[in-house]
Amino acid sequence: MSLVLPDIHERWSFTVAHSRSEATISDESTAWIESLGILSGPRMKAFRAANFGYFTAIVYGHFTDARHHRVACDLVNLLFVFDDLSDELPAQDTRTVAAISLDALCNWKMPRVAGEHPVGEMHRRRRLHFISSAAVLHKFMHDYDKYLTAVIAEAEDRDRRTIRGSLDTYLALRRETGAATCCFDLLLIPYEIPGRILRDSRITHLEMLGLDLVCVGNDILSFNIEQARGDTHNSVIVVMHERGLSSQDAMDFMGVWYREKVEEFCTAMRDLPPCGSVYMRDQVKMYVTAIANWVTGNYEWGLRSDRYFPAGQDPLGSGWVVPLLESSK
Repeated sequence: MSLVLPDIHERWSFTVAHSRSEATISDESTAWIESLGILSGPRMKAFRAANFGYFTAIVYGHFTDARHHRVACDLVNLLFVFDDLSDELPAQDTRTVAAISLDALCNWKMPRVAGEHPVGEMHRRRRLHFISSAAVLHKFMHDYDKYLTAVIAEAEDRDRRTIRGSLDTYLALRRETGAATCCFDLLLIPYEIPGRILRDSRITHLEMLGLDLVCVGNDILSFNIEQARGDTHNSVIVVMHERGLSSQDAMDFMGVWYREKVEEFCTAMRDLPPCGSVYMRDQVKMYVTAIANWVTGNYEWGLRSDRYFPAGQDPLGSGWVVPLLESSK
């Protein structure tokens, strides 16, 4: 059997940006991850093959400061490692590593206890504290706490073999488990946007749309491999169960849903709040454009990553038709 993927970026007008700091920063950050000893030999090889350094270079392509790029690269690497680790843990163990992670993030000046799980040391990164404003750091810490709470909820669903009952309830959790909110927080580092503007409903609505495009775009590209290994935390799978659809019909449904959100996002980009000055207006425009770039980079990397598509399986080259993988469960 085969699966036809929707061309969800057919009308997406934002092109890929690329940071010039990729090569050096990526190698340094990957070496840091390897030094922690969390990944075994084969897993470290797979981690390197996924090329998260390239991912960081395009989703944070507007960063011109190498220090900013290094913080972003460390966060992306950390999140992918933590995601793969937590995906294999029962809820109780997930609570343990989440508590260690949050404590290390908050108490970054304190050395970790000997014998503790290495996620503690992985989260004790000083770089973010040195380059971000107090407001951005506070926002990031708040959102990272929400991310860890959501990861625990996902683990509880996994333990119970529960599939979220509707797309809306699934997305409420997925926006957090994807950690995209935390990643968007880093986009603010180069800018000086007051909280009153960031809290404006027009900005929060655009951020929400960006989160949905990132999460569902990833779900569409990762669906095939995730359904094969029995994962259920995917919007296509949720829609299959909610509406009684086949995998192809559910994929088609989410493709239409995504394209509608693209139109909504582009409209929202033209409806920004009053900013009080040309300078601030430019800052806000650069921030929302950075969100659009994150959506672009997330999708473009996913298409080219062997994390979702094995070597020789190019969705564009095959006219978006891929073999439907057999379930291993």
